[in-house]
Amino acid sequence: MKTSNKFKTLTAVAVAALAAAACTDTWDEHYGVAGNMESDKSILQLMEEAGDLNDFISVLQNTHVFFNNKSTGVTYAELLNQDQTFTVWAPKDGTFNVDSLLAECATGTSGDSLCGQHFVQNCIAHFVTNSTDTKSVQMLNGKYLSVSPGSFHGVAYEPNRTNIPARNGLLHVVDGEAGYLYNIYEGLTSLPAYAGIGEFFKHYEKVELNESQSVQAGIVDGQIVYSDSVLDRTNILFSLLNPINGEDSNYLMLVPEAQLWDKVYAEAASYYNYGNINKADSLQQYNAHMALFRNMLFNRNIGGRHINDSIYSISFNPLATGDDRHYVFYKPFEAGGILSSAFVRDTMEASNGVFYNLYQWPFEPSEIYHFPVKGEGENTALVTSTPTGCRRTYTYTSADSISSGFVTISPTSSSSVNWEIEYDIHDVLSGTYDICAVVLPYSVTGGANTKPNKFSASVSYQNETGATLSMDLSEDNISDPEHVDTISLGTFKVPVCTYGQTESKLSVVLSCQFRGTDRRNYEGRMLLDCIYLKPSKEE
Repeated sequence: MKTSNKFKTLTAVAVAALAAAACTDTWDEHYGVAGNMESDKSILQLMEEAGDLNDFISVLQNTHVFFNNKSTGVTYAELLNQDQTFTVWAPKDGTFNVDSLLAECATGTSGDSLCGQHFVQNCIAHFVTNSTDTKSVQMLNGKYLSVSPGSFHGVAYEPNRTNIPARNGLLHVVDGEAGYLYNIYEGLTSLPAYAGIGEFFKHYEKVELNESQSVQAGIVDGQIVYSDSVLDRTNILFSLLNPINGEDSNYLMLVPEAQLWDKVYAEAASYYNYGNINKADSLQQYNAHMALFRNMLFNRNIGGRHINDSIYSISFNPLATGDDRHYVFYKPFEAGGILSSAFVRDTMEASNGVFYNLYQWPFEPSEIYHFPVKGEGENTALVTSTPTGCRRTYTYTSADSISSGFVTISPTSSSSVNWEIEYDIHDVLSGTYDICAVVLPYSVTGGANTKPNKFSASVSYQNETGATLSMDLSEDNISDPEHVDTISLGTFKVPVCTYGQTESKLSVVLSCQFRGTDRRNYEGRMLLDCIYLKPSKEE
């Protein structure tokens, strides 16, 4: 299979294997050969003469090079006998499980391919790399493994058995197998411990025929058939989260243990209950997963230089302020920090980052997805119907304690100050909120302060079956005429999530109904900044 740049694994070695001897000069010209080799023997021949590399040779002879997801018929043993430039770190006999690798190759094409990617290609690189180098070397499988004097990715060199020259490169003998490093995506979608998360990612994998690079074999029954199908494999989640398969990236991935993941996901799913709308279950699953993943993945190439001080998840917006500033976590390694031992059982290295395995979940819903929601008073689109008994004047301004503007609600009658207005609230979760009204003093208009406001509040909402209901929240709410006042109207459990939906299923109704001497003591005109819903601590 030919992979796209977003899903690149092992195309370079496949191209090399397919190159005939006549093309070798072009290949070496591209990759370069360091120094004059002192031997006329190939790397394969040197290994055959060594006497204690027979297990490795056996695996090479039984593992084929793949190109476009097809076996080329060329084994890696044959590849290392050609005049191409390689450096090989060959594990000596008895230092790795040769029987399991040969058994994997014997299972058929998929096992042969996996053995090649996970083991053989993990021992071979293009370019010449000396044992005295200290650097990161890209192997044939695209992984970057560390080389330093005395060791290859933590595996010791055999004494006096390094930098052995061959006509097609260098041979080093090492005392064991360099473990295969999964990248973050491979780990999530391949390792059983992460299966609960990986299944979601695999659901969004997409494989498409690349017609421009595939070889047509003709037309059968009116359909084009291909003798060599080139497929591009992508995942739409890479564009929404990050390309977590990229070998040149540096991620931190928080992964809850299986039982903890089930608990955390169930909690998140409860906030994304879409009721009886079409595809409610799919919306719930998708948004619950994404709400969690946004805070489980951190890209250290972006804003991660001072990770001991703070860490930013991939969804952090540096332009966000106030209540919209999410996804940043301070002192992550200190006691109680999200990467501390209070939550992390252990870590596992990946080829493009680190897995942090969690035995406790470090977040509250209000920290990562159950955020405050605002309905701005000056947003005319939120007013559900013609208000009763009042007129509205909209002011758009930014000032201390004023979000983006406000609306002045004034009685239309001089004989009566009774009025009612209803605001739609969008993008709420099926969670519990404290519903508030932010009321401004009249001094923000440049005038003198007047009497306080007095008003009642209720909610209109749809339940899980789609029925429209209403509930009184509070009566006789009194504002502070001297200050910006956030008035708690009541606590309400929203039954149906509308996150990402165009239709609102929750509205807040404010009403002014004066009785008796209220008109002498209270002001009928109100300056409303916004309706403000904040996550309740009563959940």
